[in-house]
Amino acid sequence: MDLDDDTLQMLKRRVHVFIHAACSIELKNSLRELSYTIIAPTLCLAKYALKFPNLEKFVFISSAYVNAHLWKTSDSCDVAVQERVYSLNRKSEDIHESAPEVWKEVQKNGTSHEFETNDFPWPYAYAKHLAERLVLHQASEKGALDKILIIRPSVVGPAEEFPYHGFTTSYSSPSTACAAAYALHPGRKIVLATRCENPDQEATIDEVPVDVVVDRLLLHTAVGTSGCIHAVSGEKRRLRLEDWWNAFKTERRLPWNVKPIWTKEDWHSSNLHHMARSFKIIGTSFAFAEDKTDQVVETLSPEELGQLKLFTDRSQPYHHSLIHRRHHIHHLAKEMVKKNKLPVPVFMIGLFCRKGKPPQHYQTQSEKVSV
Repeated sequence: MDLDDDTLQMLKRRVHVFIHAACSIELKNSLRELSYTIIAPTLCLAKYALKFPNLEKFVFISSAYVNAHLWKTSDSCDVAVQERVYSLNRKSEDIHESAPEVWKEVQKNGTSHEFETNDFPWPYAYAKHLAERLVLHQASEKGALDKILIIRPSVVGPAEEFPYHGFTTSYSSPSTACAAAYALHPGRKIVLATRCENPDQEATIDEVPVDVVVDRLLLHTAVGTSGCIHAVSGEKRRLRLEDWWNAFKTERRLPWNVKPIWTKEDWHSSNLHHMARSFKIIGTSFAFAEDKTDQVVETLSPEELGQLKLFTDRSQPYHHSLIHRRHHIHHLAKEMVKKNKLPVPVFMIGLFCRKGKPPQHYQTQSEKVSV
C-alpha cells in the first residue's frame, strides 16, 4: 500500500478492526481473473492487518456459496452446510496448510487441480473458498486465528429497515436481476435444472436483506466471535422456489405466464435458460446453519441487542418485496435489452415490467428524517 510512514504509524496505533468487503462480484469471470480481483487483494490485506499490534479482528466478507460444491457431492435434495471450512481433498489434510501451494498453482496456471475436480457453480465460489483458507493460513502462522472473522452472506437482497426499506443498487441483488429476466422472457417455458422430485416445493432460495448481513457482522465483531459465520435467512426463513417464482409473476406484464420446465441436466448445461446459466443455484436447496448467531442472541438481553436486525422478516408475502424493486427491475430490463441486443425498443420496456419509483420514495416522513 502506498502510504507514507506517518500515516502508516498512525493507522497501526489507532486501527483495531479491519473489514474487507471490497471485491468483484462477477460470477462469470474466470478463476485467473478472480485471482487478481478477489484472492490476491484479500491475501495482501490480511497480511497487512496481521502486522498491526492492536488488531482485534480482521473481518472478511466471503459467501455462503463457497461450499456450493457440496450440492454435487450429496444425494440429498436439501444440503446441510455448517459454519466451517470444508476440505476439497478426500484425503485427510490440514486445509489451511494446503492453501499456499494451491495458490501458487492458480497463479501459474490460472486454475488448480482441486478446482477442476470439484464442481462449483462459478469460479467466484471457489475463489472465495481459497481466499478464506489463505487468510486462515496466514493467521495460523501468526498464532492469530482468534482474530479472524469470516462473514458468509447468501443471496443478498434489499434492506428491510436500514437505511430504509428497499435500499439496494441495481446490480447488487441477484433475485432482482432474475425478476427482470423473467419479465422479458417472450416464451411460455423456461428450462431449469434440478435433481429434486418436486422442485417447486423442495428447492429453495436463501435471500438475506443486506442490513441483516451488516448487523450480524457488527454483532459478531463486538462479541469477539472468530471463524466462519453465515449471514443467511436459514432453514426457518428461506424461500420456497414456488413463492420466489410466483412473486415474479406479479411483476410480469405480458398476459401469459412462464412455466418452468425442469430437467436433470447439469447446472452448466447450455440448454438451460440464460437466467439459470448465470444464477446456477436455481433448483437447489442449501440448509445453511446459523447456530453461532442463535447462541450469541440467547446470551444477550433485548437492551443489549438494541435495534439490530439479525433475522429476515417473512411476515409479508415475498411479492411485497418486489414492489419496492420495480425501479431496479425496470432499469435492469433495459440494460439486458441493450447488452443482449434483444429486438425490443427500450421505450417499450414498460410493456414487460412496471416502472416503479426509487425505493426511497416509499419512506415515511419520520424515516426520511431519521436517515
